[in-house]
Amino acid sequence: MTQAPLIHGIIAYPITPFGEAGIDTDRLAGLVDTMVNAGVHGIAPLGSTGESAYLSFDEWKTVVDTTIAAVAGRVPVVVGASDLTTAGTVARSEYAQQAGATAVMVIPVSYWALNEREIVQHYSSVSDAISIPIMAYNNPATSGIDMLPPLLNEMFERIANVKMVKESTGDIQRMLDLKELSAGALPF
Repeated sequence: MTQAPLIHGIIAYPITPFGEAGIDTDRLAGLVDTMVNAGVHGIAPLGSTGESAYLSFDEWKTVVDTTIAAVAGRVPVVVGASDLTTAGTVARSEYAQQAGATAVMVIPVSYWALNEREIVQHYSSVSDAISIPIMAYNNPATSGIDMLPPLLNEMFERIANVKMVKESTGDIQRMLDLKELSAGALPF
């Protein structure tokens, strides 16, 4: 496996602009270009602010393609690839990789709350399908699932492509726990 590019610093999460005919790709490209030119260290389309939960697969692909083209290799691109099903998340992750994403950000979204075994299987299935890094996204407010630091560290140790965490609970202690559990090896 190749070494993942360093993802650090300020990662910008662009909105997905809409116009009369749907996604306004010119405005999205302009927004992404402005962010990169302002000095961000990475772009992460299709998170919560990117309307990911409300886009069709074709709209989602339009955002991926537009963003990656606008970034033009200047900074890493971490694509939000989550879906209500593991199969959908795998399909989005595969597309993101093929389109040139640096990494994918995955939240364990499900109609039913997943247990730890099911969460691990979800991330393992995504990891088995792609070769780029996965950012495990812990945001219980939007997913209804809270991945505690021991589980996140276990996935980092056991699942090949889980390489980083976006910890969005607002609990600073969790970040300290992640650092201690991983001996500082797990970026968050």
